[in-house]
Amino acid sequence: MKIRYLFIFLSTIVLSIHSMAQASLQKYVGAEAGICFISGKMLEMEFIRGDIPAYPGGYSSTYLKSYMNKGYTGIKAEVLSRNNKFGFSAGLRYIQMNSSVGRNTYWTGNTNYFYLMYRQDGVNTEYLKVKELDQRTSYLGIPLEARFFPYNARLFRVYFKLGADVGFKLHSKTDVIFYNQSMDYLEDEVADLIGDSEPVSASVTVSAGVRVGRESKPSINLEAGLPTVFMTSGSSGLVNPVFGGGFQISFQIPIKSKVQ
Repeated sequence: MKIRYLFIFLSTIVLSIHSMAQASLQKYVGAEAGICFISGKMLEMEFIRGDIPAYPGGYSSTYLKSYMNKGYTGIKAEVLSRNNKFGFSAGLRYIQMNSSVGRNTYWTGNTNYFYLMYRQDGVNTEYLKVKELDQRTSYLGIPLEARFFPYNARLFRVYFKLGADVGFKLHSKTDVIFYNQSMDYLEDEVADLIGDSEPVSASVTVSAGVRVGRESKPSINLEAGLPTVFMTSGSSGLVNPVFGGGFQISFQIPIKSKVQ
């Protein structure tokens, strides 16, 4: 259901961009970079022994801790409406989702590893001491965004933005940091046990920012995104993303002057 609404939103922006691009309106092209810090819940993994909190971000020293973020860079083109109040943009992004699970070691004297069940054969069970599990997944993303400028053109223009992106997986890698480095040869087998990330990642972000630059001139956009809501829960094999917040910076140059 969430994905259906997302595609309706994306289709609406695509049609708006297409129709506006046919007219003699102000257009921009530019580059962007951003990061999103994500609150997530660790997946239930029966082969891991440890006290897992029932809520994200537990603070007990015996808990396993999970962490997740999303970084991206990309290129994007934007078309402004005739009254310069609205902007519609689309482009391409390289997205990297990073997630990790490890032992909380806030207090001196606590162990900095947890037990991972490697093999079970009848009455015999083998455990490995693991300090941390890290997974990195890269996606080719398609961002579509709509901006609203409540004030007239000036050097500093505040705006509000609703954006979404859909990413298609390019590559995924899981690293296992063992307590004993002599166990490193088992890394691939443990990674297979954990599982892989999903092939598609999608999210929606509500942002507020400021555009610095004169009309029809190069500009810089600085914005804060909160919240970011994830439409797909399997972006990682370790952590389920719930919501997040972050920052984005972009640089734009005009490619066509507005017809008066």
